[in-house]
Amino acid sequence: MLLNLTFKADLSRFTGIIVIICGFTGAAFSQQLFKGIIVEGDSTTAMPFVYVINKNTGNGTMSDNTGRFYLNVNANDTLLCTFVGFVKLKLPVNKFKNSSEKEVKIVMRKIAYNLPEVTVSTFKLKPYERDYMNRVIEGSKMRTINAIESPITALYNQFSKHGQEQRKLAKIFEEVFEEEQVQAKLSPEILRNLTGDDKIDYEKFRKFCFYLTNYYIINHEGYDLYYKVMECYYQWKEEKR
Repeated sequence: MLLNLTFKADLSRFTGIIVIICGFTGAAFSQQLFKGIIVEGDSTTAMPFVYVINKNTGNGTMSDNTGRFYLNVNANDTLLCTFVGFVKLKLPVNKFKNSSEKEVKIVMRKIAYNLPEVTVSTFKLKPYERDYMNRVIEGSKMRTINAIESPITALYNQFSKHGQEQRKLAKIFEEVFEEEQVQAKLSPEILRNLTGDDKIDYEKFRKFCFYLTNYYIINHEGYDLYYKVMECYYQWKEEKR
């Protein structure tokens, strides 16, 4: 009799475990892959770097450089789409039928701001200035001395006051060229347009995003660069800079 009761208790626990497992399995199978593309108000211009958060689970992703994103959802979940300068969207998944089978277009609309006009000004080097700077940089570089050439000239260029001044000037010109490349990819104007934040302090932002070095900016393009910029910008906003 005792054996029979023990068997029934074990069977009851086992049945309970099966029910729990089936419940989790059912929840897992009820999920679907939501495929979306986010565009601006004209319905054609793709919007990269838009945050898409599943309000129910807290999971999220970001749209790629074509505006597309993919996120696992349940039928009763709600998606939040946010981007600085645009109206936040709340989208119930059950509003879209068969979303796992086709791509859903999501249209983001700008928030209307009354902002003063911004005068864009960037430094541009004139051809003769660029030529002169290149000559100074090239002239400051040490040339390899072979057995035929005299080392005296090389020693003079290395240790004389004139040679030292040339190298200092060359370093300044190299930094100017470097800054020119950086500004072409991430100037204050580009940063404001990208984030939609007209009041952002460019210098403070660059210091905050310490990994966005000149080297990183120069050697990365498009999505790879601006994804990092927007990632850092959202951290910046979370800390209420």
